[in-house]
Amino acid sequence: MSQGSGAHVAFVLPNLAGGGAERSLLTVANGLIERGHRVDIVLFGARIHYPAEVPRKARLFVVEHRPDVRTTKSAKANEILADLIELSVPSSSRDWLSIMNALRWDPLCLPGPRLVRQARAVAGYLSDQQPDCVVPSLPRAKIAALLAGRLLGTHPPIVPTIRNVLQARRRSHKRCYRHLFGHASHFICVSQGVADSLVEQVGVPATKVSVVHNPVVTPDLDAQMTQPANHPWMEDGGVPVILSAGRLSAQKDYPTLVKAFARVAETRPCRLIILGEGGRRRSLERLVARFGLTERVSLPGWADNPFAFMARAALFVLSSRFEGLPGVLVQALACGCACVSTDCPAGPAEVLQGGRLGRLVPVGDPIQLAEAMVSALDRPACRQTLRNGVAGFAAEKAISAYEQLITSIIQEHGNGEPALEQV
Repeated sequence: MSQGSGAHVAFVLPNLAGGGAERSLLTVANGLIERGHRVDIVLFGARIHYPAEVPRKARLFVVEHRPDVRTTKSAKANEILADLIELSVPSSSRDWLSIMNALRWDPLCLPGPRLVRQARAVAGYLSDQQPDCVVPSLPRAKIAALLAGRLLGTHPPIVPTIRNVLQARRRSHKRCYRHLFGHASHFICVSQGVADSLVEQVGVPATKVSVVHNPVVTPDLDAQMTQPANHPWMEDGGVPVILSAGRLSAQKDYPTLVKAFARVAETRPCRLIILGEGGRRRSLERLVARFGLTERVSLPGWADNPFAFMARAALFVLSSRFEGLPGVLVQALACGCACVSTDCPAGPAEVLQGGRLGRLVPVGDPIQLAEAMVSALDRPACRQTLRNGVAGFAAEKAISAYEQLITSIIQEHGNGEPALEQV
């Protein structure tokens, strides 16, 4: 990066489908472009569920150009698909030797062929486009980017974004993290709890870790709150609606939320909407039916504008087993919606300021969760107090932090600052 010029930053992601991690990255990418930096987005698959948020001035590269049905139904997404740059997959008989050497010849860490293909594609991109810095996010992208660096030998600084506490319960998982993370130049963690997890579980030096909150409170939030929620329960002025949002996955522990809601529903008229999609949909639908709640629980899938729901809901509930920094919790508060959350590692206690902005309850306890939900419904919080409480999560602050950190890392790399060799 020449003096006074913008940086060339490459973000690496599996795809642009679904969750808050993808939307946060797009917000950062847009912000960096507005500040004069060049941005590439490297994707493993052509799934684009939020095309309106994709930066027009970013170049998009893709490994596998096979869009899903939801992507191809959008005219804007089809425009993006037409401009995607397909990456070639260079290969060498020495690739596997380099990868196994990076993993310390540990058979428990052997990657599958698809992940190796993605790593090769990223290596080809790095060699051809030569970005100043690489920021991979989400597990597969982090692994592929770090392996790509090992395939090349000489590469730009790789700065993984860590979005969840590391669930390294098995020794082999922790060993794998140690092998790969040793090749990163720095780490961005979305909360202090995530940073502590990285240092304690993997042994990354604290000096190589920076905490940067997700840019989840964006300038257009107020306008999005006023738009229609596109759900009859939110517009009919009827009974209070309890809201949750996120992937239908084991991490979010929606069964505990449904059990807690069943207890609340015994005492008062109310409804539950869970926004999101995922592999646990059928089991969740069966649980709802078993409790006889089919008419009072709605699973409408992904919502392009969840903020319209948050602005109208009586209560937002996060029932997760673990998190990093739950953006939906921040966004609900920013919409003035009362919140209740499990006190899971990590993030909710930071967002809710130890319980000042909303009740925290033990993970997996439907009885205490139900009690907290009833209390929040009976004694509504001041909406302006909630909104003021998350002012520190404004997008501009996060974008500035990303910009300053990336610029510093690029300058250190140019001055010969070595990446980590051992963790």
